[in-house]
Amino acid sequence: MKYIALLDEEKKGYGVTFPDFPECVTFGADVDEAVDMAHESLSMFVELLRENGESLPEPSTPSSAKSQAAGRKLITVEISEDDDDFEEVEVTMHKFLLERIIKYSDKYGVSPADFLAVAAREAIRRDVFKD
Repeated sequence: MKYIALLDEEKKGYGVTFPDFPECVTFGADVDEAVDMAHESLSMFVELLRENGESLPEPSTPSSAKSQAAGRKLITVEISEDDDDFEEVEVTMHKFLLERIIKYSDKYGVSPADFLAVAAREAIRRDVFKD
């Protein structure tokens, strides 16, 4: 299923809203991060709806959402039918670094996976491994 997301340029990045899910909103520092966050946020939101036994609305069409777009960037976000939008991976790192990640995550109330996702987005945004 493909849902519409609207990106609003703001002073410090891009806000993201979904016409079919008004309660689901997110933000990115740039367009790439906003698109990434749109996929992640909607996947998590839909997973919560499914866990609560709620049905998903029929997706708006791009033509029907254009009236709401009014100068905003319009993208589509695909949600799989079988809840496989997230993938488990095994990561090997020095235990001292892992302990620091866990301590930091606990301090700010986020999971280590969320911490690593934010760090990865930031590294990609800054292109830290370029030549």
